[in-house]
Amino acid sequence: MDELVKQLPIGLVITGDHGAIMYHNDLAFSMVAGQHETLIGCPICQVIPESNIIKTIKKAQPSLSLANSNKKNPKILYEYPVEWDGQKAGATLLFHSSFVEHMAYFVDKINEMKQELQLIMSLVGELVTITDEQGTILKVNEACERMMGVSKKDFIGKPMDFLEKEKIVSHSSTKQVIKEGRKVTVTQTTKSGRRLLVTGHPIFNEEGKLTKVINISKDITETDLISKELQETKKLIDYYESELHKKETNGQKPLIKSKQLKAVYDLAERIQDLDSTVLLLGEAGVGKRTLATYIHSTSKVRKNHPFVEINCGTIPEALIEAELFGQVETGGEGKQVERQGCIREADQGTLFLNDIDELSLPVQVKLLKVMEEKKVIPVGGTTAVDVDVRIIAATERDLEEMVRANRFRRELYYLVNTVPIIIPPLRERKEELPFFIQSFLEYYNRKYHYEKKFDKEVIQAFLKNDWAGNIRELQNVIETVVVTSADDEITFDQLPDKIKNATLANEDFSGQTLKTAVEEFEKNIIAKALKKSRTLKEASIVLGIDASTLTRKVKKFKLKIAEPQ
Repeated sequence: MDELVKQLPIGLVITGDHGAIMYHNDLAFSMVAGQHETLIGCPICQVIPESNIIKTIKKAQPSLSLANSNKKNPKILYEYPVEWDGQKAGATLLFHSSFVEHMAYFVDKINEMKQELQLIMSLVGELVTITDEQGTILKVNEACERMMGVSKKDFIGKPMDFLEKEKIVSHSSTKQVIKEGRKVTVTQTTKSGRRLLVTGHPIFNEEGKLTKVINISKDITETDLISKELQETKKLIDYYESELHKKETNGQKPLIKSKQLKAVYDLAERIQDLDSTVLLLGEAGVGKRTLATYIHSTSKVRKNHPFVEINCGTIPEALIEAELFGQVETGGEGKQVERQGCIREADQGTLFLNDIDELSLPVQVKLLKVMEEKKVIPVGGTTAVDVDVRIIAATERDLEEMVRANRFRRELYYLVNTVPIIIPPLRERKEELPFFIQSFLEYYNRKYHYEKKFDKEVIQAFLKNDWAGNIRELQNVIETVVVTSADDEITFDQLPDKIKNATLANEDFSGQTLKTAVEEFEKNIIAKALKKSRTLKEASIVLGIDASTLTRKVKKFKLKIAEPQ
């Protein structure tokens, strides 16, 4: 008998009329023991605070209650008086709320537990309905009115067709279970406007005939609202993540996998704590701004002060002086209003003059004076203000040539060219390409919550391309293909035409005869058309040749034809 009790799928605790535990099976111990090493002799009120067993023993009446020690899976207590070793005692049956589903499966075989089952159904908190094999409601718990918007008496005895017609439910899980003969899960919208996640369970008799359907409905209305709130929060997190990414990249070296870039950053580290003016030279997109922020943020003296950037080529000439040097204006009642320029904003820190070659000659003269005297006079003002600013300038042009053409002040050139640093283009350090490709792919997968990847042809195309726009162009192309490709695997045909054409133009046909090279090219073109087409006829139309001609070439090149989906 004791061995049988131990194997019960229900926790059992026997308590004396004095409130101390006299017996328990293993399952009960695992469900309520907590920090206790043994339950024997422990007051039941300490182990199961929700227990009503003392009252049950005294009144000789069973009771049903709910223990919420684990909100995700509360325990249901069924307690009743018993006699144990010749004395009054009480039995507490413990089982998880999920056990309701298992009990419901055997409703025909446990008629004697009908009332207890109804109580349990009410305590679960979810909507439980039982229908016959035709879909007519036989039983429903107390959650009916709250979740469905109709009373139990208007629900029981109604067929599912009627409930759908009256829009009490939008979609019947019961009808789907009856039709398919299996467990199904659907979402429903009720008459009261609530959203339910409904799981329908078929019940079969010994002959395998469907006799009943049990539906358990979980209210997910609040979950949907929370989901929407989470989406809004996620957008906000994505924004902060993007901003954090910008901050994290400031002061950190980029991917350095080439000797050329290592030499650039080694030089930057040697001069980071000096006040010498730095001139960054290189094509658009090579990373001049990244290097400027690195020099500033690794400087022991200036990193805790402003880094101010001004792009000299994007500000109209009429405004550039005020942007750089500030401006004094006369406002209402003759009061003077002064606006600080970028130079004073960068005091104690660093001023990054991007595209310095775009400055007009008069502005160059004023900038030269500021750099020599360490003082700035705002436009419209007369008082000079002391400034301590380190200047890092950047340009894509040949300033020496501009000096010779009288388009750049010679004295300013000598001053900004104190420490010239040339950043080589990406095509001269292609060993870094795989790392940039992987880094940008991972970044945009995180940003847009994708799991995209490149096939081998895409990687080869990226490696063969010269990237005239350097890192910036590579980054933009990767973002474009990640967000526009429909599949998780990005293929060659999804690349921008510019990249595809450049790849084909750079194909190496050395060591091949003209005939062999042409055949190889033709084979690749046909293979790509076959891959994108469902039939030979469709591929022939794409290629602009007869289907018979295409058939011969497929046999000649031993190409595979995609199987119909």
